[in-house]
Amino acid sequence: MFQKVVKILIGIIVTLIVGMLLVYGVSKSDFSKIQKYDEKDNSISDVRSRMKGPSEQKEKIAKERYYTTKVKIKEGSMASLGDFTVNISGNRKLTANISLKFKEKKSNSWLSGDSVEEEIIAKGDILRSAVIHTISGSKNATVANNLMKKELVNNINNHLSDGEVEEVYFNRFIIQ
Repeated sequence: MFQKVVKILIGIIVTLIVGMLLVYGVSKSDFSKIQKYDEKDNSISDVRSRMKGPSEQKEKIAKERYYTTKVKIKEGSMASLGDFTVNISGNRKLTANISLKFKEKKSNSWLSGDSVEEEIIAKGDILRSAVIHTISGSKNATVANNLMKKELVNNINNHLSDGEVEEVYFNRFIIQ
């Protein structure tokens, strides 16, 4: 019985001490710096507006780097056909990024007018389709397969009139 009374007294004393500390803390606090609920806090919106520009730019760059189907001319005589995802033999899937090394055809024809770069950009979808058709028809799709690279060069060159592809490069090649 005595132990029960001691436990109750200790509980009451601890509760009183916590209550007194709470009252003391509230009495010493400065509540004048607290904003009223109807006042607008511009500091957060200023930070958000400053962050908006760079984050949009980073998002745009990330989208271009992640997966792109856009045909681009790189420096020199290189072109990027973008990323490809193609079903290959069985249930496997190939994800690749392909670039081309091209040159102008030696043609004396007065009919050729556009530059090679302009032709590659204009026929980008046709060239991508030729790549997809070639890879999906290949039985042994590997980077080391020179036969597949030669088929790619030939099929792409069939669609070009002002230029020709010399070499095909795989920047990414993943078979899953």
